[in-house]
Amino acid sequence: MSRLIIVSNRLPFSMEENEDKSFALRQNVGGLATAIGPYHKTHRDSIWVGWSGIDASEHTKSEVESIKKEFSDRRCVPIFLDESEVKGYYAGFSNDTLWPLLHDFPHEANFNEETFNIYADVNEKFADMVAPLIHKGDTVWIQDYHLMLLPQMLRERFPKASIGWFLHVPFPSPEIFRSLPWSREILNGILGADLVGFHTVDYANSFKASVKLLLGKDVDEQGHVELEDGRRSTVDAFPIGIDYNLYRRTSRSNLATEMRRGIEAVCGKRTGQRYATSLTAESNAATEASTKEGAWWSHYSREDLPELTLARFAASGSPKPNKVIVSIDRLDYTKGIPERLRAFELMLGKYPEWIGHVTYYLLATPSRENVPTYKRLKEQVDQLVGQINGKYSLLSWNPIHYITRSLPIKPVCGIYAAGDVALVTPLRDGMNLVAKEYLACHDGRAGALVLSDMCGAARELDQAFIVNPYDTSAVCEALHDALEISNEDSRRRNIAMQARLKFRTAATWCTGFLASLAQVASTSLADKRLRMDQRNTMMEQWDKAGSRLLLLDYDGTLTPLVRTPDRARPTQGLRSLIRRVASDPAVTLYIVSGRSHETMGAWFGDLPVGLIAEHGVWRSGYDSKADSGTGRKWTRLEGLPDAAEWKKRIEPIMRESVDSLEKSFIEQKDDAMAWHYRLSDQRKANVERMRLLEKLRAITGKLGLMVMENAKVVEVCPVAVSKGQAVAPILESGDYDFMLAAGDDSTDETMFAVMPENSWSIKVGAGITRAQSRLLNAASVQRLLGYLAAESEATRA
Repeated sequence: MSRLIIVSNRLPFSMEENEDKSFALRQNVGGLATAIGPYHKTHRDSIWVGWSGIDASEHTKSEVESIKKEFSDRRCVPIFLDESEVKGYYAGFSNDTLWPLLHDFPHEANFNEETFNIYADVNEKFADMVAPLIHKGDTVWIQDYHLMLLPQMLRERFPKASIGWFLHVPFPSPEIFRSLPWSREILNGILGADLVGFHTVDYANSFKASVKLLLGKDVDEQGHVELEDGRRSTVDAFPIGIDYNLYRRTSRSNLATEMRRGIEAVCGKRTGQRYATSLTAESNAATEASTKEGAWWSHYSREDLPELTLARFAASGSPKPNKVIVSIDRLDYTKGIPERLRAFELMLGKYPEWIGHVTYYLLATPSRENVPTYKRLKEQVDQLVGQINGKYSLLSWNPIHYITRSLPIKPVCGIYAAGDVALVTPLRDGMNLVAKEYLACHDGRAGALVLSDMCGAARELDQAFIVNPYDTSAVCEALHDALEISNEDSRRRNIAMQARLKFRTAATWCTGFLASLAQVASTSLADKRLRMDQRNTMMEQWDKAGSRLLLLDYDGTLTPLVRTPDRARPTQGLRSLIRRVASDPAVTLYIVSGRSHETMGAWFGDLPVGLIAEHGVWRSGYDSKADSGTGRKWTRLEGLPDAAEWKKRIEPIMRESVDSLEKSFIEQKDDAMAWHYRLSDQRKANVERMRLLEKLRAITGKLGLMVMENAKVVEVCPVAVSKGQAVAPILESGDYDFMLAAGDDSTDETMFAVMPENSWSIKVGAGITRAQSRLLNAASVQRLLGYLAAESEATRA
């Protein structure tokens, strides 16, 4: 059985030593552990290889074996690095060179040949650990910038292996990337993968431009890079999501709720009597001090007293409600923390009515504290926080609550939930999941998001207040607008963004990437793959369309092909998905199948969809459903040959094949007959299939019939019947400005043939096709429908 081998810098677990000197693993939260961890946990056929975070030289041999066993029990394979390897590979080349360069901070990059050599050696060490694990048919999925050389190292050892690589940070322009002395080695290392993935189409385009500029290799419209060894690497975008339900659920936990309520109480949002009383007292004192009689308490009485002005703005009679701004970041120069603090300071100065009524909770977890750049950054942030608090604080209110430590997920979700505004303004970021986590914690709640246009999330979260993080005035104004927005308007904006996030989860990202990897690794499936830029265009057209038409085959398209026809009954999940899509008043959905109309009615008759059965013999529009509850009204195609008569000629011929081939059988329909051989020995089945086709074709033409070959099925039906003829009147009505057809076999080609030029047609699986695009399987079709349903819900918000 084929397996998935995940390879990343760190494993999803951290090792802790217990008091009795035994070892135990702790689940990591955030980053890759949260994104891929659930997939690894639920798929028992997956292995995870990564750095253990442990120096084996500090432990005895028996302790190392005990550590390995703990990881092995979780299907993890630990790699042990010594201090010099960590310093050169991780702290050195990965973080001092690649991290700043990839984030468009080349002036922070340190180009050191020694650390590059250690980086290459550690990548080789990873290859040595992964290589013995790879079996024929396995898939290797390599993560992030720490392992850019690994794909080619594995490719040299396993030329036929299926290898994917994904970058979790931005990729810079070729003008920046070319400054790396080892840029060509890095690009060639990455191109060892069959599929190279990025968060956004922009990052993918930057990579392709670097390949063209530095390697002189062309990248075609499909994202294919032809390589010297005859291989082909494919480049595309795969925006990562979060575990939406995890954050939504956690934000409602007791601990997170207590955290939220505590913040609200401190900031005067909850039972504001004591808070309001203290502000009122300070305001009254300020008013008294500003009069001649009350000036005795201050020797600055003849001067303008800024503290008096601040206190008066904070008086209990102020029309402004008390609100909370939140930011949660690692203390890194890419996050733009000093820039957002200056914007917050500017907002307080420009809109002083918010003084005393808005509190900024800034959680900035320190990292790499011994690195001079990060030391200076922390000193700068500390100084700015002190400056703002010193300038604007009142006796009962501080504008900024500054937290410089790491917190577990529950209190973090409590902080998210308490925030009326999330201020997420990185100077450069691959995706930025903080913005998505904030929205998940505000499911069903008001809350505004101020988001940098320099992160991948801005492409999806277009209802946020999008800003240039370098433009202090623009951030100030966006922050003010976010504070002023009504609860009704913020909920409306959030619902639109949350509709997408609920479907575009980390799990969807995992399965989507792996499906694309399986597709590009197969020569029969790689052409016409539906790319991310095409999907984005499809979503834009879907959003703008006033009337949308979907024509979907069933077996092999909406559901996987199964061994016998009766096992293809739709699941509740599939029925729910179809209902979600078709319930949009702007959507007309037809299921176009070769199955009998009795089966179609039984399985889908209660859904808001049109049905076409037996390749077009029978039709039931949704509007024709009987109000009395007696069931669907079906219309039969006129002018067809008498089925009772022609079946007398055809059935004996098919019966011979049934008798000759074990486990084959005949499926009877009103106006068709089908011989199924999926359960039979396929070598014998192909011999019998050729014999049957020869006999059927010799007589069907005279009877006004035709022979169709589908997936392990030979079917006979009237010549006048085809899916193309069945859907043509619907298409020709001219009522639709978005049209999409999807199918998996030869019967669907007639449907693709009649689709208008400006429509979408999708072939599911392998085979020559007229369709414009191709998806791997039924699961990929269901994901696409999920995207369309989410867009509908976002548009209606």
